[in-house]
Amino acid sequence: MSDSISQLGKIPMPATVISEKPNQVIDQARSEGASSSKPTADNFVLSANAEQALSTAEFDTAMVARVKAAISEGNYPVNEEAVAEKFYALESMIYGE
Repeated sequence: MSDSISQLGKIPMPATVISEKPNQVIDQARSEGASSSKPTADNFVLSANAEQALSTAEFDTAMVARVKAAISEGNYPVNEEAVAEKFYALESMIYGE
């Protein structure tokens, strides 16, 4: 049995990144591999939909400023009990208790 969110209990499958220009990336990797024995860097390309979603993302800038100020001043409230409960739930999921 596996957890549908964390995928615990499932055999991990290799991650696949689909590039918008697969032939260019493959050709580049081949040419770099043939000319040098250095490892090549991974490439990651966002889809047009993902880029559009990121460019139009909205958030409350005033809230972000208030939280940043509270953290820098040492006045950001932390609910220790809630944090402990989250860590316990995470460890229970990881270690199966």
